[in-house]
Amino acid sequence: MRRALALACVAAALVGCAAPAQIGPGAERALVQSRWGAPRASYGVDGGGQRWFYERTPGEQERLDFDANGRLLAREQVFSAAHFQALAQGQWDATAVLQSFGPPASRQAAVQEANEAGSGSVWIYSWREFGKWRVARVRLSASGAVQGVEFADDTKADDRYR
Repeated sequence: MRRALALACVAAALVGCAAPAQIGPGAERALVQSRWGAPRASYGVDGGGQRWFYERTPGEQERLDFDANGRLLAREQVFSAAHFQALAQGQWDATAVLQSFGPPASRQAAVQEANEAGSGSVWIYSWREFGKWRVARVRLSASGAVQGVEFADDTKADDRYR
């Protein structure tokens, strides 16, 4: 009986050690990197902090904000129609898009209208929403200003993630 109890205690202790530490407010950058690896992108933010992006699951982009001491302040999944729609409603530029959503899945040259000077680009972000793949095409001018956002179903995503 004692032996069984001792084995149960050891097993419970080992399970506690094996459980991953939560990645939540206050977690250190070193802990996040040891659990999730190097971030997909990293940017400096005001006050000496850092913003990291991870794509842990296809179609999801997690943004983690750290303070100057390397402690996690906030964690958010940023790929959603609501977040992308905000791009069409404000004054955004390429730097703000990168720092809010991370790098796009792809970039393309914009189709230039006959009356436009210079050429811009289109940044493409793909995400999964309610079980359906969606795509946001963020149109940028040659100077980097967001000119609009177009939404569509991402019919090629099923092939990419099979």
